[in-house]
Amino acid sequence: MPIRTRCMHLLLPLMRKCLLLQFQQDPTAFMTEHGGAGADGEDRLSALPDELLVLILLNLRTAEAARTSVLSRRWRRVWAFLPELQLTFPSTPDGIAATLDAHKVDLQSLFVVTPDAAPGSMAPWLSAAARRVSGSLAFCNMPRDRDDDDTNAAEEEEEEEGEEEEAAAAFDLPCFDRATLLYLDLGHLGVSFPPAGKFARLTHILLDHVRFTAGGCSLGAAVSSPRCPCLEKLTVHNADGVVDLAIDSGSLKELQITKVRGLRRLAVAAPALLDLTLAYSFFPHHQNPPVADISACHQLQSLEWSDSYDPSTVQLGAMEHLQRLGASMYNVYGEEGAVAQHIINRSCLGLLRRFRAVQSLCLTLLSPRDIVGYQYLMGQMTVFPDIKDLYLIVFANGHGFGPSSFHVLRKCTGIRKLLLQLLAPVESEAETACTSGCICDQPSNWRTEELLLNNLEEVRIRELRGSEHEISFVKRLLNWAKVLKRMIITFDKCVPESMAKECCRLFRSYSQSEICFTFYMYRDSKEVLYAPED
Repeated sequence: MPIRTRCMHLLLPLMRKCLLLQFQQDPTAFMTEHGGAGADGEDRLSALPDELLVLILLNLRTAEAARTSVLSRRWRRVWAFLPELQLTFPSTPDGIAATLDAHKVDLQSLFVVTPDAAPGSMAPWLSAAARRVSGSLAFCNMPRDRDDDDTNAAEEEEEEEGEEEEAAAAFDLPCFDRATLLYLDLGHLGVSFPPAGKFARLTHILLDHVRFTAGGCSLGAAVSSPRCPCLEKLTVHNADGVVDLAIDSGSLKELQITKVRGLRRLAVAAPALLDLTLAYSFFPHHQNPPVADISACHQLQSLEWSDSYDPSTVQLGAMEHLQRLGASMYNVYGEEGAVAQHIINRSCLGLLRRFRAVQSLCLTLLSPRDIVGYQYLMGQMTVFPDIKDLYLIVFANGHGFGPSSFHVLRKCTGIRKLLLQLLAPVESEAETACTSGCICDQPSNWRTEELLLNNLEEVRIRELRGSEHEISFVKRLLNWAKVLKRMIITFDKCVPESMAKECCRLFRSYSQSEICFTFYMYRDSKEVLYAPED
């Protein structure tokens, strides 16, 4: 290779960086310097290599990149060689397909956002995308009436008279035989999978706000190994139309099924599966319990089952490699005869009894806002697996959580790490302190009874607000954990610095041993280290 050529190969990356830096700092000045005619009348921009123009255009949105073709003859058609396209709120759906058809190279990334897309507009541009995308496709449909709170499950059992209308308001998904990642947030548009063809290179599929319709093939058949031989991660969230989901995959490593309303049967045969999440899909069931079989997932390491569980109809298998278990939430208080609460609590208790030992357990304790006349239900929670790490999520709704948390810790005295997550109502629902004489402090033995957590070395508390209930519990926790080495506390976003400082002082005064305290609080919505001044 000639010396001059070798020098150009060495200098070209540096030139790229310099030019890109100039462009990012001041695009107007850059265009003035490089885009106009020089003193000798030469078009300086035309002298730049095409690959540099492409790099510059990557810093623009696709529509802006296309408009640069009027700046110089060298810019014309350069945007069509971009490896990435972002089409946000295009003027017409037809324009998406036209843009993709005009593109000259394969796309490593295609990102499309549409406002309230109609089902009939989807197929043309998705077919063009299937031909062009060799990397990731992300699509988000944003209907005007989108409601993420979702329809009540009971309302999903509609009469058959509406099925023909729903089928008409759907589209067929083409076969993406070259894409590697597929993310579709359809805004509850109806979709059906093609009856034939392979998604040969797909490793990740995420389907959100999807309504699966009859026709084509089932979701399970579409994502199983014969048609998705490379699939490693599948997420289905907020979906309707899947009653029976059967997946047979030799490559799948992570599976997340959340809020798939109406699901009645789940069968997963995935020998490489490491992580499985099932949440709020079987709930609620009425007469017949849901059926599930994941006994063929021999390598499973993490299982989150925040859903209905009945050992007579759910087959989990040996689970010899399981390290992390997430159980469904548990109602600390309940009404007599409340069927839904009974099913939820029974599912949680069944999972806790199912395993003898697991490295980490995630458990959620829920207290309703109004507990007048309710019964205390923690006495039913008698069996726990042998665990080392406890992730305890508490949604107290302003009530005390000392009795319920004390009950759990008394059953898990061998833990080494405790993560306590204190959830609060959403901002639109202000948290109110419970009334005087509330039953939430009963039984009160947690305030006086000794508890030896002789292995607990680290405690993390998140979203602490500094309420009297919280301060009292932390004080008792510091008394129970005699060998505690480290406590990390993150204050809630609503906590002012004055309150955070007072909490820090109190916690240090409660400590009887040399504990390393670390505090975090929020400033400008960012979590930062907080070191209060003495």
